[in-house]
Amino acid sequence: MEWEHKGMRFAVSTQEMGPLVMASARVAATGPYVRIRPFSALGTDRDEAIELLKKQIRLEFRRLP
Repeated sequence: MEWEHKGMRFAVSTQEMGPLVMASARVAATGPYVRIRPFSALGTDRDEAIELLKKQIRLEFRRLP
């Protein structure tokens, strides 16, 4: 799955880990943001894991006053 946030395209993948689902995302190392480690989040189902992952990414790249 592809997801775009602030002009960055994230490759999002999910993996079932027993009763939990792990969602992870990686962005290409281009532009003003370069992140070596991928983002990841655990949820009880696929939708929850993806929403938690998106929330984490939004918090990482928010603008501070």
